[in-house]
Amino acid sequence: MKRLTILLAAAVAGLAALPASAGTEGLSFAQVVEKEYTLTLSRPSVRSGSVSLELVNFGMDTHDLVVKSVKAGSKPVRFKQLDPRGRTERTLRMTPGRYSLWCSLSDHRARGMRTTLVVTK
Repeated sequence: MKRLTILLAAAVAGLAALPASAGTEGLSFAQVVEKEYTLTLSRPSVRSGSVSLELVNFGMDTHDLVVKSVKAGSKPVRFKQLDPRGRTERTLRMTPGRYSLWCSLSDHRARGMRTTLVVTK
């Protein structure tokens, strides 16, 4: 029993020693903040591959998000509507290029809820 306790303690200590990025290697991150009537990216560009987009609604109205490559024939990715103070996260497979992001509700896009994310190699 004592040996099992020592082995478990060593295993836990080994896990604690792993770098914080363990399991996220090669994954890029960006946050999209929504407010009336702006979309703000935490960074203007990310690396291609798996990209984790966190959407946070700091506004007072409900908002959603659409992400679409500017390449002809690309299909949009739609995030669900978020109530104020809502948050969601999705991991997308993104190839190099420019991506348009916007809120598709009512006239929000026309009022400024749009931005561009650049995906690099």
